[in-house]
Amino acid sequence: MFNSIEDRALSEHRGSALLMKKENGKYSILLPVEGTGENGSTPAQLDKTAIGNAQATSVEGRTENPQKTIPFYTHRDNINILENIAGENHDFLRLLPDFTGFKYSGSVSYMANNTDVGSLEQGQLTITPTTKDEYVENCFDLVEDTVVFTSSIDEVVTVVGTGTKVINVTTNPSDATISAASDTEGTATASVSEKAVTITGVKAGSAIITITATKSGYASFKRTVLVIVKSA
Repeated sequence: MFNSIEDRALSEHRGSALLMKKENGKYSILLPVEGTGENGSTPAQLDKTAIGNAQATSVEGRTENPQKTIPFYTHRDNINILENIAGENHDFLRLLPDFTGFKYSGSVSYMANNTDVGSLEQGQLTITPTTKDEYVENCFDLVEDTVVFTSSIDEVVTVVGTGTKVINVTTNPSDATISAASDTEGTATASVSEKAVTITGVKAGSAIITITATKSGYASFKRTVLVIVKSA
């Protein structure tokens, strides 16, 4: 995933990106997705008298604004992003490599469809548009780059007793600031020294550590780690 749309356009990657408008009025990456939304029919019913088939009672029609279906990987972080916006109306931008794009508004829903792709489970994000696509010839000034993690971060880690686990983080841009927080500090805590996140066990149980990368002028990005603390 490219955090910079300029780097992305100059690369050989010719796909498009799905972005969502944030509170500052800029569009940034919604979540890593596979594709940016093929048009699919929003079900509409036509009576059998309209289709001239005595054996059929109805047939699915097509509405003016077809749904956009987008596959995504059902990782905890992706699901959390979608849970925060599901059922709400938001503004989206389908950004093409030459900085042209299409703006539209729509409501979001998703489902885990149990499709495995290379051992990774995939779900389906659906955006039901409430407006028609609006062509934008120059999207460059509409887009805010996103800080991205360039190092692998384990989804689950285990510590024993009051032991520790250190996660070394790298980012693009490299001078992004890292912070970390535990949702259950009575079970495990997290501290940060520059780009090293130290997870420390407190007592047996589990906790989720959220690691956040931020930089002025960039959209922030988060990764979570499930920490399992076992008794010593």
